[in-house]
Amino acid sequence: MHSTAPSPTVSPAARTSTKQAYGIVLGCPRSGTTYLSRLLNTIPEFETVVGTLLPVAIPHVVNQPLAPEVYQALAIGFERSLDAYLYSGRYHSRARALQKWLATPTGIGGLVRALQGKRDLPKRMIYKEPFLAFAPQFVLDAFPDGKILHIYRDGRDAANSLVRTYDVLTDDKLRTLERSEMRIGRPHGDRYVPWWVDEGREEEFLSSSPYVRAIWMWMVMTRACREAFSQPEVQESERVFSLRYEDLVREPQKYGRATVDFFGGTSNRALENLLAEARTSSIGKYKRRDPVEIRAAETVAAPELELYGYPISRL
Repeated sequence: MHSTAPSPTVSPAARTSTKQAYGIVLGCPRSGTTYLSRLLNTIPEFETVVGTLLPVAIPHVVNQPLAPEVYQALAIGFERSLDAYLYSGRYHSRARALQKWLATPTGIGGLVRALQGKRDLPKRMIYKEPFLAFAPQFVLDAFPDGKILHIYRDGRDAANSLVRTYDVLTDDKLRTLERSEMRIGRPHGDRYVPWWVDEGREEEFLSSSPYVRAIWMWMVMTRACREAFSQPEVQESERVFSLRYEDLVREPQKYGRATVDFFGGTSNRALENLLAEARTSSIGKYKRRDPVEIRAAETVAAPELELYGYPISRL
């Protein structure tokens, strides 16, 4: 099974202190990161940005052998890119201010300020990028004082949604390195095999259906997060919150408020209204797939499914 090599840490001497509080939301795509970012964006004192400040190639790149100074530059650059956004015309634009007011109305006075493009810096800036689940240690290193929310979902449902929504990892898409799932790969015949597939398993991967390939990616991501976030020093810091998607949609008030509390925010009516939209209808949709394909997916991802509390059939 693919396991990323330990990356060099970022030297404290290479940093300057920052007063801005940061948060990161990550998790395999189609695991609820978008819904979480919408929830967090209802909090007036938060600024929530969805994956536009960090090239999606970076989580792939930092899993390759890198010189310590290169890794360090990328980690510090990640934090600085978020910091730069807060002082940019984009953050302070009238359009962005109005978007925030619409997500979390703060009265007529707030609307007037938004129309004028006036915004204070947020209490916490939260960045959502699902593909950072490939590189959780990189996130820990880039934001040593930041808070991280890892949301996870039954890999069989996540893979099903990835295939149905984005048609990922098809043979045609494996012929280039243009997709977010695979910016780095090695050629094998007329296709590429993603870097996150262990050497020696190329034929097994390529002979699998896109659904099985998708749960393969889920397995690599969830394993990386489990290994990074279970480190004793990380657990002791209490700066990582692991949230089960199924818990969030079944008990949205409980877990939605816990999420806001984790980042230091306060619940409001806009948040409560959005929590009321949570639905459980997407749970277990994978069961509509061919049982043979489900069994193949479970064979690939069995250890992670069970470790994350998703039992599989032993028949």
